[in-house]
Amino acid sequence: MFRKMMKENIRGAACILGATCLAFGASIPAHAQGVLDGKTIRILGIGDPVFQVMQQIHGDLEEIAGGEIQLDVRPFDVLHQQVLLNAQNDLSNYDLIAVDLPQFGEYRPFLTNLNPLIEENDYDGSDFHDVAWNGAQFGGNQLGVPLQPHPEIFAYRTDVFEKYGLDAPRTHDDVLAAAKTIEENEADMSGVCWNAARGTPIGQSFIMTQGDFGAAPIDMVKVGDDFDMGNIQPENMKPTIDTAEGEATLNYFLALLEVSPPGILNMAWDERVRVFAQGGCAMTYIWSGRSAIYELDEDAPARGNVGYVSHPSGPDSPNRSTLGGWYLSIPTNIDPDRVDLAWNVIEWLTSPEMIAEYTKHGNCVAPRKSVSADPEVIARCPVIPHVNQMAEDGFLQGWQRPPVPEIQKIVDVLGAESHQVLTGDKSVKDALASAQRLIDREMRKAQYY
Repeated sequence: MFRKMMKENIRGAACILGATCLAFGASIPAHAQGVLDGKTIRILGIGDPVFQVMQQIHGDLEEIAGGEIQLDVRPFDVLHQQVLLNAQNDLSNYDLIAVDLPQFGEYRPFLTNLNPLIEENDYDGSDFHDVAWNGAQFGGNQLGVPLQPHPEIFAYRTDVFEKYGLDAPRTHDDVLAAAKTIEENEADMSGVCWNAARGTPIGQSFIMTQGDFGAAPIDMVKVGDDFDMGNIQPENMKPTIDTAEGEATLNYFLALLEVSPPGILNMAWDERVRVFAQGGCAMTYIWSGRSAIYELDEDAPARGNVGYVSHPSGPDSPNRSTLGGWYLSIPTNIDPDRVDLAWNVIEWLTSPEMIAEYTKHGNCVAPRKSVSADPEVIARCPVIPHVNQMAEDGFLQGWQRPPVPEIQKIVDVLGAESHQVLTGDKSVKDALASAQRLIDREMRKAQYY
């Protein structure tokens, strides 16, 4: 159906001789038509919405590009391992790799500085929202181009909240109070869904929730209500897990456990959103781009009945949501003869036309200003203006997952220790002490202090 739609869109349109004459409801950028020119591009991606969309329309993308697109899509932890293994090769197995925003700190030694390509091609990054474009800049080097950067925010069922006279949840206490009211009155609906599965899911939940209490996972310098990510020194690498904020985080998890759906300790990523979409819970933590799970499902009870706020906060802390999501980068060990091809594909896949197209098929993310202001895009993805407003209000930050080389090790430790608290295998006190000790050992091994 997608290919038929594309072909119908260009009937009557003038075609450049020898170029592919397909369009996504609008003209394809000139550099995109036949961008591969019979060649093959190799992309290492993540099982997130934007790459899932590319898989859906893979044949059409190849037809437009005029070549083969080898798309290797991996789960989060497998992708991380594959990127590190690929960096050890003399020649990269991939031309482009997907990089999560906090991973730039770990990956930067083997990512190409894109500044020369940006200057050579007179590339204008000003259409990207500042928080997205600047997120991939380190030491003045642009290490990636935004493809699917988005924050983890909080979604709630407006119809259910109106039914019980509840206000939008701004604090953890609001979340727990609303969840209790809903569970007492709705037989088949739990209070809240969240990432509680062992490993990366709950490890990320810990550091983002600790951020709700105004604390970072390492001893960063505080600037106002936030932290300085641009000048992290070795002495700032000391872990700050066994703290009052760390204790408050695990106690909040234990309280959430009482108002969560069955099986919450195995729930992560899309599963929590699918349960929310079908009415299994009234609230959920959600990466904003995944809102398409219900917005594109005409039968989902949540569709058209969802409000959004940034992460609810702890007492006396400002609301903050963690910005994360995916960028396209070029590995430094790429064959030099393939660099220009890789850059041309980045330009195409991150173009306004393609960003808008992804929203039609399940990726509700618009890092470009021109796309996020498009009425058709907003109609498909009501979450986008909410995210834009959060960005304007300064509610989107990245310090909760600081871009340091050890970020995944921090997440791994917290993912194991936190889960043991929820299963009753460890006390809060013991888990925090263990996490502090294990992360401190990693930092000392790296000789930060």
